[in-house]
Amino acid sequence: MKLKDFLRDKFVNIMLYVGLFLISLFLLNIFKVNSSLKVNILVLTFVIPVISFGYEFYRKRDFYNRLEKNLANLDKKYLISEFIRNPNFIEGRILNDTIYDIDKSMNEYVNLYKRKNHDLEDYIELWCHEIKTPISTSKMIIANNNNEVTDSIDEELNKIDNLVEQVLYYARSKNVEKDYIIKRVKLEDIVKKAVLRNKKDFLNKHISLYMNDLDVEVNSDSKWLEFIINQIIINSIKYSKGEKPKIWIYSIKKKDGIELYIEDNGIGINKSELGKVFEKGFTGTNGRKTYKSTGMGLYLCKTLCDNLYHKIDILSQENAKTVVIITFPLSSLIDEVK
Repeated sequence: MKLKDFLRDKFVNIMLYVGLFLISLFLLNIFKVNSSLKVNILVLTFVIPVISFGYEFYRKRDFYNRLEKNLANLDKKYLISEFIRNPNFIEGRILNDTIYDIDKSMNEYVNLYKRKNHDLEDYIELWCHEIKTPISTSKMIIANNNNEVTDSIDEELNKIDNLVEQVLYYARSKNVEKDYIIKRVKLEDIVKKAVLRNKKDFLNKHISLYMNDLDVEVNSDSKWLEFIINQIIINSIKYSKGEKPKIWIYSIKKKDGIELYIEDNGIGINKSELGKVFEKGFTGTNGRKTYKSTGMGLYLCKTLCDNLYHKIDILSQENAKTVVIITFPLSSLIDEVK
């Protein structure tokens, strides 16, 4: 708080004291008070207000400057009530009590909506698990009544199953630490599981698959990593070109980690869109014009990789190829925890 701001706020009080000073001077002259007494009275009339204003300014300046400094240094501004010392003037106490009540009320509302959000997440998870039962049953019926029509239905059921899985993992992605177990896993086993989930699409689209150098172990959660790899493979299949489509999956050992490459010779991604592919809901030119896309697959891959301490990058050349790289650090927080 600056002195000029304080004086401006006290302008009316100052004018009243000036008026009182002039009235005192006028009355002292009328009653012909001796000069010595007159000077003492006028000095007191001037000095007492100055001392009073000075003391008030000092108290308030200390409180408000500390308040502004703490607020500027806080990332979470709503915690300011925890850093305010109880002031020794009435306006400060009123402000302190008001901030405390506001903060308390806000926390109550935040906790209320957290509970509602948690209940919604629980319901979504339950729904996803329940809907998988009729999907699995439908697949069994199709397997026992195989024909051209049921093959088409099975293909659509696979799409539904994948979308349901996306919903489930999205609901869990906010609290991933409660659902994963990081340990040494064989990369080849997880890749094979993801590939088998897309076996029909590989056959139907005549996509050649090449897997090399996958006999390595990495620190990860097998279930979450399988979901990530599966999403990338689905994209590679979806955006494959009609002429001799190919997908390569291989790993390379580097000094600071192991890199998993999933490469295809599909339609690629526009250079201007590469920086946005991990954004939630981003579908891009390919997703909007050529294929139906939710824009959630790569977003979930990025979110889960961040939570698993993996790094994910994407390289692409339009109408030529796309390469997704997942890096598993050899030395990381995961190793420290273990």
